[in-house]
Amino acid sequence: MGRNLLFAAGAVLLLALGFSGCGYRFSGEGTGPEPGMTAVAIPVFENATSEPGLGALFAGALRQEFMQRGSMRVVPTEETDFVFRGKITSIHTSELAHRTFEETVVTQLHLTLDIRCRDTRSGETIWQDPAMTYHQAYNQDADAMVSFQNRQDALKILARQMAVRIHDRFLNNF
Repeated sequence: MGRNLLFAAGAVLLLALGFSGCGYRFSGEGTGPEPGMTAVAIPVFENATSEPGLGALFAGALRQEFMQRGSMRVVPTEETDFVFRGKITSIHTSELAHRTFEETVVTQLHLTLDIRCRDTRSGETIWQDPAMTYHQAYNQDADAMVSFQNRQDALKILARQMAVRIHDRFLNNF
């Protein structure tokens, strides 16, 4: 037993040493925010879907994320040289599970967003993700009002998750 314990401790030590010096690190895919960039505008996103209100919901979530966590101020478009523009390009659902005894269907909501930050002086796109896609499950209930509220809650969760991801990727050059 002592020999097995010693072998296990040695293996853990070797793994720890191997991972600590492996040289793996994250690397950015864009130039990210320019030096001295202190303010950004986030107008209501374009909504190319039939789901009403998504443009305001997603732009609002991104504004909130920058105001709460970022060092940049969110200002009107005419007061900054950097603007985030988004377009919700698609939304669709797929059935994940069906519970006949409860008359509930678990549905996966899929949403795709084209998001870009542009320098309005030069017209250059300084950061973009033209096909950011996220998913969120929700319950479709036999009661239509419950199903509607569940879908709205799922959309709010998607907006918050995507805003966090956009904020973090933008500030970290991803």
